Amino acid sequence: MELKTLSKNHVNKLLDFELKNKEWFESLIEPRPKDFYSHSGVTKHIDYLLNQINSGIAFCGIVIKNNVIVARANLKNISDQKAYVGYRVGKEFTSKGVASYCLKQLIHIGKNRLNLKQLNAQVLNNNPASMHILHKFGFEAIGTTANFLKLNNKQLSCTELVLNTHNK
Repeated sequence: MELKTLSKNHVNKLLDFELKNKEWFESLIEPRPKDFYSHSGVTKHIDYLLNQINSGIAFCGIVIKNNVIVARANLKNISDQKAYVGYRVGKEFTSKGVASYCLKQLIHIGKNRLNLKQLNAQVLNNNPASMHILHKFGFEAIGTTANFLKLNNKQLSCTELVLNTHNK
């Protein structure tokens, strides 16, 4: 497995990854707009993310294994030495250490490359596996918002977690 910075060269592989995992992701998080799921939609998405990377407010990566994208890993809303971590793992790669790999890499990049002092995460209550991984890496819950969003006719709460990287 290797984490690579997202680039325009990844359009086709990213589209394949997103299409293959669309139903899986939509069972856990809000759906993307319908026009996202096309070559032009993913190209626009990558252009937007590259602009964020170049502006210093994000790191956006993909995890490649056997020449296939198996996950995405991001640091977003970078400011004041803080950022939000996020990752999405393809369904067939869950429970195989991919999410742990993503989080370990994001913590390393945040601390060592971007000099971030704090990482935050938000986890919906329908994703206990992600909560477990965040706790495993030292993230601590600092609050929960009830009725954070409605997904598939079900109200979900969201827990905010924090990791102080200068302690790691």
